[in-house]
Amino acid sequence: MSIFEKLAHMIGDRKIPAFAVPGLPRFGIAFGNRHVVKVIAFTVLISVAAVGTGMYFTVRDVIHATYNWPTPATYDVTEDGLQKMGQKNPKMSDGSESQTLSIRLGDGVRISTLRIKDSDAGRTGIARSLDISPYTTAVTGAQAYLWVGNMTITNSSFPTFEWQNSEVGTLNVGMLCDGHTMSATVSNTVSDLELSSERSSSVYEASSTVDRIQVHITGNNGAYVDNLIIDNLDAWNGAAFFDRLKIGTLTFGNTNRIGDGSGVDSASCVVHPSVSGRIINNSIQDRPIKVR
Repeated sequence: MSIFEKLAHMIGDRKIPAFAVPGLPRFGIAFGNRHVVKVIAFTVLISVAAVGTGMYFTVRDVIHATYNWPTPATYDVTEDGLQKMGQKNPKMSDGSESQTLSIRLGDGVRISTLRIKDSDAGRTGIARSLDISPYTTAVTGAQAYLWVGNMTITNSSFPTFEWQNSEVGTLNVGMLCDGHTMSATVSNTVSDLELSSERSSSVYEASSTVDRIQVHITGNNGAYVDNLIIDNLDAWNGAAFFDRLKIGTLTFGNTNRIGDGSGVDSASCVVHPSVSGRIINNSIQDRPIKVR
């Protein structure tokens, strides 16, 4: 006997007695026959199951759509600081999930220290494993730069490196490259940059395994970072690409290895003439390197 049949057998055609209240007529509630009881019970069960299923999928979707810093996702930095609950990245061109760590710097925001360390990057089909540049070509103008007091890159490796449209007070480069073109322009009009005030600024550190890392300015007033530190970031595919930076001092030394295996006669490291420096110390060394 099913649970519905047992329930119908127990209730049958009984009535629930009503208490007599002076001035009010007596009434009773009839359950009808056992088939009606089955229908009612079954309807209630279906309703409970539907609500439970809906709650399950709602909770699951919320959990799956929640990304906490520095899990690969898109994070906005606003005047209130880093929004540590990230947004899901668009899918890759092949339809697969993206494991990109994308940091979107709001217009004019200030950061004391942004440190990317002990991270691995690279994925088949990506053009850039490290991309520090404007979010779109519409971000332009005299102030539309990532302004950095001190930038240091150590113990990192990339297949290729390209840099354009930037100014540096003191440029120290000495990385090991599988061929290089160093065409930076010496200019005594480039100013030193001092961003030591930490008022309204914050410290952020990322360490993870990702497809690629993006640091984008999003507004025409740029963004400000006192210390930008990249340490032990290794990418087996995708270039390191820098565009529209104004830096006080940059150190990119010989603990960094860059090469795509094409040989020293084909430049894996390219610094374009649109990069200007007031003081340039160049000790880049060519040697056969293939980063994989």
